[in-house]
Amino acid sequence: MRKFTGTWALIRFILRRDRIRMTVWTVALGASMFAMIPAMADMFQTPEQLQARAMVMETPTGIVFGGPGYGLDDYTLGVMLATELPMTLLIALAVMSILHVVRHTRAEEESGRAELLRANVLGSSAQMTAALATNALANTVIGALMALSLIANDLAAADSVAFGAGMALAGITFGAITAVCAQVSEHSRGASGLAFMAVGVLFMFRVVGDMAERGGSAPSWFSPWAWAQQTRMFDDLRWWPLALYPLVIAVLFAAAFALAGRRDLGAGLVASRPGPAEAGPLLNSVFALNLRLQRTSIIVWTAAISLFALSFGTLISEIDVMVEQNPELIARMGLGAQDLSHGFLGMLVLYVVMTATAFAVLSVLRARAEESSGRAELTLSAAVGRIRWLGAAVLVSALAASTMTVLGGLAMGLGAGIATEDYGWVGTVTGAAAAQLPLVLLFIGLTVLFLGVAPRLVGLVWAWFGYGLAVTVLGVIVGMPDWMLDVSPFSLLPQLPVDEFGPVPFLAVLGAAAVAAAVGLVGFRNRDLATV
Repeated sequence: MRKFTGTWALIRFILRRDRIRMTVWTVALGASMFAMIPAMADMFQTPEQLQARAMVMETPTGIVFGGPGYGLDDYTLGVMLATELPMTLLIALAVMSILHVVRHTRAEEESGRAELLRANVLGSSAQMTAALATNALANTVIGALMALSLIANDLAAADSVAFGAGMALAGITFGAITAVCAQVSEHSRGASGLAFMAVGVLFMFRVVGDMAERGGSAPSWFSPWAWAQQTRMFDDLRWWPLALYPLVIAVLFAAAFALAGRRDLGAGLVASRPGPAEAGPLLNSVFALNLRLQRTSIIVWTAAISLFALSFGTLISEIDVMVEQNPELIARMGLGAQDLSHGFLGMLVLYVVMTATAFAVLSVLRARAEESSGRAELTLSAAVGRIRWLGAAVLVSALAASTMTVLGGLAMGLGAGIATEDYGWVGTVTGAAAAQLPLVLLFIGLTVLFLGVAPRLVGLVWAWFGYGLAVTVLGVIVGMPDWMLDVSPFSLLPQLPVDEFGPVPFLAVLGAAAVAAAVGLVGFRNRDLATV
């Protein structure tokens, strides 16, 4: 038991340290679930509207994001929720769990804090146990809130509990996978990347299995993404698929602890390869260094955005059928029948923009991590100015995020062209994505502004981003007032291809981004390094 000495103290410390972070995740997911249920019930009221929606879920893209397709022949509200919500919620839980476990395991070792703690009365397994326990607690609370939201909306209690339990167990499983991945790489970025890759591969197993056969086939059962929906909630409830989660979690926990005992503190099972003695011609500047450090994440994010944009674009041929069965939705969107395709793709373009924006903010924040770890100080001790150092990181983020946005629009237009055999969509949607580029650059500028002037307040950037995301997803559905819609960052520019391009707001947002970045760079030059 000495290996676990101090676990309870670490659990309390993590809960204290991450109280805001964990509260935001919990409230955001719980509130989203609570708001979506009555909104979807109000949007799809008649059997005809529900069955039109079910037709979309039978398409390849619908299967990717909807799962095995139980209950599509009698598409009730409960079946719709059990089909359409889990994948989105599980993606959020996967991100939360991976970041949480890496933050309190591998990142602690990389920073040297784990070694300081181990020098005290602390067991060798205490940190990983505390990370996994707090991750399990967060997922359990979120799952319970989801179940209560379903029950509060008069849905079957047993099926609601199965829904919440499936979400919670899947999130705990993602955390266990991350614990294993954290033993492989000696860097937190590598551990996170490996965990996301592993979870992504398991997601593809689920997709391939569900596409091969309605209700899922053999590959589906190899993926924890599938087991929650295999309970057939609100259709023909069965509990036994949930039993797969504890078995896999136990195996992964045992593997993580066993692997941790086979390596040195701070080291990974796979040692990093030594670099060349001298930098090559493509690695002779701060810009090239930033590009080299982020090349893997840039490639992965770009490929993922393009792939999902292509899939979403193909939905254009089915969305007309679904929406024509629901005139109330058309009225809420303020679109005429001839604008449905444009409005639908315009909304999806915003999702591409939001994803690219999330990458951009994370990319800029890597500079803060370099500063906190002390590596920035080493670089700046050479003939490198502060503005040049941070400016190079900002330039890499801006170029990468802009490329993702444009390629995402191009892929979506291509998907729409394939579905409709009208390849004019390629230019239309690509232009719509390019017209939103100032929003991506604005978030980069605001992040730089806070990093340079008030690093502790950089969370406000995420708060505004989260608000914009919630308004974009739920604003029209739940009938938010106009003033709430207007203060969303994603309402600052005209939404092409429905709206006309506006050069004035385009240049205004672009100018605001430039001013914010300039002020942030000057502030960074004048403040002390590693300012908390």
